[in-house]
Amino acid sequence: MRLLILVFLGLCCLAAYTVEGVGSEVLEKTICVSLTTRRLPVKNIKTYTIKEGSMKAVIFFTKRGLKVCADPHVEWVKKAVHTIDKSTRRNVNQTKPTGAQQSTNTAVTVTGQ
Repeated sequence: MRLLILVFLGLCCLAAYTVEGVGSEVLEKTICVSLTTRRLPVKNIKTYTIKEGSMKAVIFFTKRGLKVCADPHVEWVKKAVHTIDKSTRRNVNQTKPTGAQQSTNTAVTVTGQ
């Protein structure tokens, strides 16, 4: 009887593991089922992506790893995207080489004697 119960519990665990694995495949895709109406603080947003298709959306990725779908036509979403783009450009500019490392296009004229 104990063996039968152990086998049954083992099969239940295996079934739960299999169902969880199938469900997680769907969650990995960047799909939006609904769009948030709540404003998301820009300071909590790490990056974003724009999803085209049947439901257009801006998918914000927060610093905590959450995905939040928002309507791209709403004003706060437009401002958040603009702010993130501006911040990203500033970070790229900060990684440019220093003046000593930059190449210059200075022409040197040598005159004959």
